[in-house]
Amino acid sequence: TLRYVTYICYLSSIFMICAVTIHLWLVITRRKLTQAKRNERWYYIVPFALAITLSAILASLPNSAYGLTNRCAVAVIPSRNYLIIRWCLYYGWFVVASAISLACMASVLKSVRRLTYSTNMHNSRYPASTEAYRNAVNARANSKRLRSLVFYTIAYPLISLICNLPQLIQELLSTTMKRPLKWLSFTSKVLLYSEGFMLSLAFFSYPAVLYSIRDVTHSAVQYWVIEQEEFWRMRQSETRHGKSARVLKEDLSDMLLDRVDVKNFTSRRGRLYHFILVHTPEGKIVSGL
Repeated sequence: TLRYVTYICYLSSIFMICAVTIHLWLVITRRKLTQAKRNERWYYIVPFALAITLSAILASLPNSAYGLTNRCAVAVIPSRNYLIIRWCLYYGWFVVASAISLACMASVLKSVRRLTYSTNMHNSRYPASTEAYRNAVNARANSKRLRSLVFYTIAYPLISLICNLPQLIQELLSTTMKRPLKWLSFTSKVLLYSEGFMLSLAFFSYPAVLYSIRDVTHSAVQYWVIEQEEFWRMRQSETRHGKSARVLKEDLSDMLLDRVDVKNFTSRRGRLYHFILVHTPEGKIVSGL
């Protein structure tokens, strides 16, 4: 069962990468924003539906179709039937999806180069007014963000191609030459198993993602560290002076908010979040103040 779940994850990731590149092609090259927005739901439905369907077909095949007594066994020298099944249910779809992704990204890169070139040519002239200067600065910033988005996005199909292509070549050569290729088999497995890590690295290296992470971390530190420590200081002060721990407020919404804060800060979850966030770089800065 775990093998088929892994197979669904691999295929769906390949199809999702293809869907992302098609979306960029529609938005940047074709300028069909309405169609791209209308297709957003299908970017999730089609990849998972295809992956689940292909996995179900694979699961329904008997062991005799593979030419193996155990389909889960690693074929050092894949048989002809084994290779045909792999190509029909995995490699064929991988090659088609990768070809579509690379074709879309090549078209997008060409369009981005044309757009940024025309923008730079237009903005190279001396701005006649403050408004023109502001528009020129915004145009350069937008073109820079667009280039950054495209370059980071094209990394996904390239990583998928680099990590899966050696496995494809290894199985083809092993079947053709009728002997195992240990060095190529080892290399292909290392690249294949590192695909998820490399895709995650590409995702978290995107500046917008890093900014979002810093923003979320800042909000979390503000609430779970600064406000929680202030809450416990007030609680200790009230206890020390013999005052009631409950603060009466006229506004019901404020009272409900205080109850939520008290529940969060006195729970194990709140203390765990405080312990984790206080060891982040931003949490260490706040604790040192």
